[in-house]
Amino acid sequence: MQKILLPSCKLYYKFISKLSFKQYRCIHAKAIFENTNWIKNNIHLSKAVRSESGIKSKTIPITLNKKYLKPTSIYIKDQSFKELLDSGLSNIYNEHIVGCPKKEREFKNKAWGKLRSYLYNQLNVKTLNTPSEFVMDLFKVIDIKEPDTLLLQLLNMHKIEDNVWVNILGIDNKSITSNLKCQYILNGMYNFIYNQEIIPNCEPAIDTDIDISNPAEWFPEARKLKRTIVLHLGPTNSGKTYRALQTLKSSGNGYYAGPLRLLAREVYDRFKAEGFRCNLLTGEEVIQDLDKMGNPAGITSGTIEMVPLHRNFDIAVFDEIQMMADPDRGWAWTIALLGVQAREVHLCGEKSALPLLKELVKMTGDNLVINEYERLGKLTVEKNPLNNNFALLEKGDCIVAFSKKKILDLKLEIEKRTKLKVAVVYGSLPPETRIQQANLFNSGTYDVVVASDAIGMGLNLAIRRVVFTTNMKFNGKEMESLTSSNIKQIGGRAGRFKADCNKEDIRGYITATDRYVLASVNNGIEAPIEYLTACCIWPTDEICNNIMKQLPSGTLMSELFEKISILLDKKYNKFFKLSDLSNKLKVIKTMEKLNNISFSEKLRLCNAPMKDFPLTKDAFKLFCETISRGETKSILSYPLPFKILTYDKINDDKDKEYSLEQYEAMYSIFTLYSWLHNRYPNYFIDIESVNEMRLFCEMIIFAKLDNLKKNPYNKFMNFKKTLFNRRYFNNDDRNQYYIPNKDIKYRRFQRVKKISTK
Repeated sequence: MQKILLPSCKLYYKFISKLSFKQYRCIHAKAIFENTNWIKNNIHLSKAVRSESGIKSKTIPITLNKKYLKPTSIYIKDQSFKELLDSGLSNIYNEHIVGCPKKEREFKNKAWGKLRSYLYNQLNVKTLNTPSEFVMDLFKVIDIKEPDTLLLQLLNMHKIEDNVWVNILGIDNKSITSNLKCQYILNGMYNFIYNQEIIPNCEPAIDTDIDISNPAEWFPEARKLKRTIVLHLGPTNSGKTYRALQTLKSSGNGYYAGPLRLLAREVYDRFKAEGFRCNLLTGEEVIQDLDKMGNPAGITSGTIEMVPLHRNFDIAVFDEIQMMADPDRGWAWTIALLGVQAREVHLCGEKSALPLLKELVKMTGDNLVINEYERLGKLTVEKNPLNNNFALLEKGDCIVAFSKKKILDLKLEIEKRTKLKVAVVYGSLPPETRIQQANLFNSGTYDVVVASDAIGMGLNLAIRRVVFTTNMKFNGKEMESLTSSNIKQIGGRAGRFKADCNKEDIRGYITATDRYVLASVNNGIEAPIEYLTACCIWPTDEICNNIMKQLPSGTLMSELFEKISILLDKKYNKFFKLSDLSNKLKVIKTMEKLNNISFSEKLRLCNAPMKDFPLTKDAFKLFCETISRGETKSILSYPLPFKILTYDKINDDKDKEYSLEQYEAMYSIFTLYSWLHNRYPNYFIDIESVNEMRLFCEMIIFAKLDNLKKNPYNKFMNFKKTLFNRRYFNNDDRNQYYIPNKDIKYRRFQRVKKISTK
């Protein structure tokens, strides 16, 4: 067959359609392509990136508009700086804006606009156009941030030596130019603005398909499990926690969560003494029990806030479950109960939590097992009060007061009037000091103990009789009567059961310092159970982040929390109430204006253990600034009063600088530093020195309490307190509001009031 030549590609399909199948098969393949006229045009890749399409990219020049700049601006006065800045901006625009994907273009343009806005604002400020007053160090170059100082960073970039720029830019010394330095700083600042200021505020919130009105749906992994919730409910000293811990020991993979660090430490020490491997996990202390192969123990004792919700356990034990109704910390119990991934969850606490727990288990769809216990030993309320006669105190008594000043007053007064040696326990004491005081009381070295409601949980004290000095307590805003639950929790500490004693031999007694308080305590002990109606809740960090992304840029964190509170308060059902934000807001005010701390880090810092001491608040602010700057510091780098850590001033009660409160504040600072070290180990270093100073500070506090001769918290009653007493304490309602012990201030006020009445 004769070879066929195709005249053009356009006629190819028309030509083929006229051929028979045999003719088509006989066409020589080479003949089809002998005539190349069918290739009309070159291939154009219009959708390809410029570098892939073979077309040379055209650089778009960028300049700032002089119309928006003052004549004194360095951009107008210095032509070389203008060319340098224009070159850097052109590089940023062509690298990040030109050719970027359509989905990112909106965000990229916003970051570009904000970068230019920073430059315009700073170029119009005369003081920012002088490079001499600004300190340019290595950290500012390695971790570029602080867009408010962008112009100063550009003007002072020459202060960094060229050999440092060699390592930063990864080029040889001869290739380093001012243009490369400028481009590096502008590029780093653009990325910082894009990632820290634009994306968190512009990116649409992730649709998590979570019903925010139903906190049980916040934890889908836990909902996939068919858990068994085992309740151990009963009064104080009924053995409920003991039984739950026995189950935990036999599991080999579990977690015990207590309300206090000292209680977590007590369980940890008990397990270790009995030969069980156990880890310790609290906010301030992490101890891993590793075997020869480096594997940690399967059982962990820790605090309720530290429960790892991402891990799987066989057994989880949560102590004091009734605390889920606490306005301040109750959210931690609720979140742990709803979110823990455990085959069995054992809850120990009072019977008052039973109806609420039943409703929560219905929401989660878990199985429920209820165990109720009776008190081991008899508890009796004495008929007669002490009538403020400290001579009637006996060895083994625990005197209860609710303020640090009152506790120390009672210690001094009892030791003055009697031959009894007095131990003290209150909340702001270091946990180790509380344990020391408790051990001295249990061993008989000290005869009686004066304590706050801190004895209600977390301390194992061999108390024979509890003596109430008041039926009122300050809740942070006003005086309020003790609830029946408070009275039962504290009074139930009398007659502590021991394994080597018979149930019939254990007897506990309750009395008070006067008949008014005794009557109130007796009513509280005999009162029926007050069942909890709601538990406290607060959204997880993930949910807070999603809500934050829907709010305008620049919203303060305190405003954000208030908006979250309003939003969720409308959606929650009757079984949930929002946590009290007062303590969180105190922490937030310390750091919310630090722009270089991300929102997620601020959420983490909200839970920092910042005590209400002025010295501690100042130290926490310095610690947050360290995080903001990304610095690495030891505790000795901060301006703290380390000179007080000396034994020479133990008996110095006159100088406020060496007061007991100052040492308690220093101890809280060391604890706060340890907490931060566990979360930012690269910023807060030399934890060994902190532990040594904390131990030394604890020893000084113990020695000061032991040698106490004068109450360091004694202050004269000011006019504000007089008005407070006049409002709440008068002769007409004395049966409702009563100041215990009829102290001097109360009698003085009553006398003044009678005179004024006449």
